[in-house]
Amino acid sequence: MAAMLQKLRSSMKEDLQLAVDDIRREVHEVGTRLNALEEKTDDLCQANDGILDKIRQMESEQARLTAKLADLEDRSRRNNIRVRGVPESVAGSDIPEYLRQLFTAIQPNLEPADLRLDRAHRVPKPATLARDIPRDIVTRLHYFSAKDAILTAQRKSTAMPPGYEKISLFADLSPMTMARRRAFINVTKCLRNHKIPYRWGFPTKLLIWRNGTLTKLEDPDQGMHKLKAWGLFPDHAPPNHPVSPGQVTQEWTKVKRKK
Repeated sequence: MAAMLQKLRSSMKEDLQLAVDDIRREVHEVGTRLNALEEKTDDLCQANDGILDKIRQMESEQARLTAKLADLEDRSRRNNIRVRGVPESVAGSDIPEYLRQLFTAIQPNLEPADLRLDRAHRVPKPATLARDIPRDIVTRLHYFSAKDAILTAQRKSTAMPPGYEKISLFADLSPMTMARRRAFINVTKCLRNHKIPYRWGFPTKLLIWRNGTLTKLEDPDQGMHKLKAWGLFPDHAPPNHPVSPGQVTQEWTKVKRKK
């Protein structure tokens, strides 16, 4: 009987030792795999951070190139004036003479020789506008000084000359510059309501004169915060923009495991 018990004990001990050895082997294999996964994760985190740094660098370069491209296009349009509200009854061949009369009425100090037009033509209008709204006219004046004098006189005037009450004049800017300026619409509207003078700078930013101090606003959110600080727009909350992805940080401490 004792021999049978001893044999059973030995058999159970051998089986238990085999089971323990299997568990140890599996734990070792899992530890080895976990070490490999942690090292691979470290490599991926570092690679991800490198990619994010490169993306930020490329975004900065793209923004710089976009601003430069917009500036080049705006410079190519610097002698242009966009005229809005001219009836479609004014034929294409009559547009130059119509514009000369309009510009003379706005700025009488200009000589006829100053009103040399290199070109003048209508441009397609957005499909969203009503059909009865006339197309804009874009004209290029040969002399920038004449173009600047006309727009300055129009800005300072409280109303357009008689016979041209429905006409509006604008600087002809690139679509990129117009899109960036439209982003400031809430800021500029508030400034106009409070009769605070401002002008546009390059790259697109607002230059505001208030209480004898010049303030530069680089983006709309900065403008809204500044208006709130001045007590001009207290109830408006700046829009939230998507947060760009950040760098990945480790959420564990890698421990060296015994083999």
